[in-house]
Amino acid sequence: MKAIGCLLLLLLFSFGSHAQPGTDSLSTRILQPADMQADFRYCRRLLEETHPALYRYTPKSLMQAKLDSIDRTFTKAQPFYNFFKTINGLMADIRCAHTHALPQKHWRAQFNNVQKTIPFFILPTKQHAFVLLNGTADQTIKPGFDLLHINGQSIADVRQQLYRHHWADGYIQSSKSQVRGEFFALFYYWFVGQPDTYSLTFRSLTGDTIQVNVPATPFRESRRQWRKNPVNKQMVAWYLNKKQKHPWRLYFPDTLAHAAILRLDGFGGEGARNSAEAVTVFRAFMDKSMAKLEKQGTQHLIIDLRANTGGWDSQGIELFTYLMKTDSAVPYYARQHSITNGDGSEFLKFSDLSEADRQNVKNELIPEADGTFTLKQDSGIDSTGRTPKRYSPKSNRFKGQVYILMNGESASTASEFLAVAHANKVGVFIGTESGGAYEGGNGASFITLELPKSGIQVTTPLVYYNNAVPEPKQRGRGTMPDYEEPITRNDILTHTDSQLNFVVTLIRKQPRQSQEN
Repeated sequence: MKAIGCLLLLLLFSFGSHAQPGTDSLSTRILQPADMQADFRYCRRLLEETHPALYRYTPKSLMQAKLDSIDRTFTKAQPFYNFFKTINGLMADIRCAHTHALPQKHWRAQFNNVQKTIPFFILPTKQHAFVLLNGTADQTIKPGFDLLHINGQSIADVRQQLYRHHWADGYIQSSKSQVRGEFFALFYYWFVGQPDTYSLTFRSLTGDTIQVNVPATPFRESRRQWRKNPVNKQMVAWYLNKKQKHPWRLYFPDTLAHAAILRLDGFGGEGARNSAEAVTVFRAFMDKSMAKLEKQGTQHLIIDLRANTGGWDSQGIELFTYLMKTDSAVPYYARQHSITNGDGSEFLKFSDLSEADRQNVKNELIPEADGTFTLKQDSGIDSTGRTPKRYSPKSNRFKGQVYILMNGESASTASEFLAVAHANKVGVFIGTESGGAYEGGNGASFITLELPKSGIQVTTPLVYYNNAVPEPKQRGRGTMPDYEEPITRNDILTHTDSQLNFVVTLIRKQPRQSQEN
C-alpha cells in the first residue's frame, strides 16, 4: 500500500505555498442541480467500475439504495460546501481509509492562507478535546484546557459531525483521533461551519469555566502565533522543534539493560522508486540493526509503530521476516484483487500507474468467475499465480522478546504488519487499536481525479487486500493490543510516554536470569 494514508498529514505540514490572503471563493459558490447530478453520477461510475471494496462493509443492495437516494436529492441549487459534504459523506460511508474527497486540487494553499479557522491546536480523546497550542495573542487559554463548547454546540456534538466525515477502515474509531490540530480546524470549516468569530467555552486545569471569543484566522497566522504566544513555550519546545534526520532509528536506552528501541516513522521507501528498491534500502537498514542488536546482546526489542501511517507494502513484509518466531515460511496476504483490468473503463488513465504498468495490467491479473481479478502471486508453488506467496524468516532475525507500540495512526502498511504479526504471535502489543482493519484494507494503486463540474478531487484505491490472518470476531476493527494504554492529558503536558513506560515495566518484571542470560 503506497503512502496515501499519510499524504494529508504531510501536506498539512508543508507551508511552501505563496498564495496571497483573500477570500474563499468556494464559500459563496452555488452549484446548479444539473451540475451536481452530473458530478455525482460521474463519481458513482468511478466507484462502481473501479472501487474493489464498495460493498465490503455494506451489502450491494443497501449501497445501491443509498446511491439512488442521493441521486434524487439534487433538485435545487446548493452551496458548494453542502455538495462537498454529500460527496465526502458518501466516501466515508464506504469505510475505507484510502477513499476520500477534497474540495479542490489546491486545497492546501486555501487552508494555509485564505480559509479562516479556529486558532487552536486541539487534541480530541474519547471524552475530551484538549488544547495543545493557543494560536491567538491572548494568554488566557493554556495548554491542557478542556474545550467544552464551540458556538453553543457541545464538543460531543461537534466531534460526531467531524467523525462522520472522516475516512477510516470499517468501524475503527481510534483512527479518527487524527481529526486533531489542523485537521480539527479544517474539518470544522468544511463540515460544520465557517464563522468569523468563535465563541468558545473551556474548563481550566483547576476546574474553572472560561468563555472567550476569538476571531477565525488562516492557519498560517495561527501557526505563527503558536510560536509567539508564551503560554505555548514548553509545548513548542517539546512538540514543534523536534526534527529527526532519519525516519528509521535504532537506539539503546541507558536505563534498560539488554533492550533496544526500533522507531519506524513510516515505510516511505527512503527515495525508492519501486517496491524492489524499497526492499533493498530497508533490508540494508535492518541488517545493520540486527548486527547491532546481536553485538549488544539485546534480549528485548521494542518496535515503535505509533503514528506510522504506512508506505511500501514490501517494507512491512520485510520487517515481519526479521521478527518471525517460526522457522517455516508463512503467507502475508491471503489474496489481493481488483474489480477492473482496465477494459472499457475511462478511469485507469487517472491512476498513479505508469503507462507501461497500465499496458501490463492484464498480465498481472487472473480473471475469476465472479468477475473479479486476482493479483498474481509468485509463490513458487504452482503456476496458477493464485496460491499466496509465503515468506521465510531471515537467518539473522531477532529471536528475543518483541514488544510493539501501536495506536490509531498505525495505518495502511503499518496496520497490515500489525495484523499479520499479531496472527503469528510475533510479540506483545501495547497501546490502542490500530488504524487499519485486521482482515485487510484497500490500496496498492490509486485513482485521483477532479469531478468535472465542481472540481472536487476524489481518490479511490484499486486493490482489495485480504491479510493472511484468522477471521476476526468482529469485522472492520483494527488489531487490538494485548495491553490497552491510551495517551492521557498528563502525558502530553508533562512530555511523558506512559505507553513506553508500561513496556519498560513489563521488561523489568521478567525473571532476573532471563534478563542476565
